Amino acid sequence: MRIVWSSVAWADIDRLHAFLADQNPNAADAVMDNLAACPSEPQDFPRRGSRLSEFDPREIREFRVGYYLLRYELRGSEILVLKFFHAREDRPLLL
Repeated sequence: MRIVWSSVAWADIDRLHAFLADQNPNAADAVMDNLAACPSEPQDFPRRGSRLSEFDPREIREFRVGYYLLRYELRGSEILVLKFFHAREDRPLLL
């Protein structure tokens, strides 16, 4: 499966990095490297993440990466990376 990033997901990465960089720049870089690489994990098992039924009929799933959540959509042979959140953030239903 091919991974495609939405502009919103990249903006989330930037937002999370900026927040962490204020506290600890080295940790921010390490966390962001990990988050940027994690969409490759669902490539082997695309249905690994929990399906979010509130988005039916779209196949939107959520996958935990440490303290973060990756929200993605399965579209044929593509994994569309939609959003990144810290687990304690409010996650709006809208994408």
